[in-house]
Amino acid sequence: MVVKQGLESYQNTQVNTLDAGKLIVLLYEKLEENLQLALTHLQEGDMIGKGEAIQKSQDIVMELLMSLNLDAGKIAHDLQALYLFMFRDLNRINLEKDTIALGKILKSVQNLKEAWVEITSRPSVDNRSSTLARKTTSKNVAVMA
Repeated sequence: MVVKQGLESYQNTQVNTLDAGKLIVLLYEKLEENLQLALTHLQEGDMIGKGEAIQKSQDIVMELLMSLNLDAGKIAHDLQALYLFMFRDLNRINLEKDTIALGKILKSVQNLKEAWVEITSRPSVDNRSSTLARKTTSKNVAVMA
């Protein structure tokens, strides 16, 4: 119990001290991990595991959606549309067990993650990444667990 509380405290501190861009990268990493897990469970016929991994993926997509700063312009609105599509399509994939569509979402997330890694590794990135994504910590630790 004490170890779990210590881990949660560490995760809270880690998340709360990240800038917005790095937090988005962390969310994408967990999203990629959960989508890959859902795909593996689906291919192995583990429907309970698939459903749990897709639910966690949807939680992360919603967190990404809530982190958008829609005042940042067209790209933020485009990401909003993409996140809403992903959320809805994950519902369909969960019901229809569509491995092809799940693979496409996984590839899209990998591409987005790579772009965010590149953006956040540039000098003076704090101003640019925080313009597009505002930092939300209400559920960040929960969706990364």
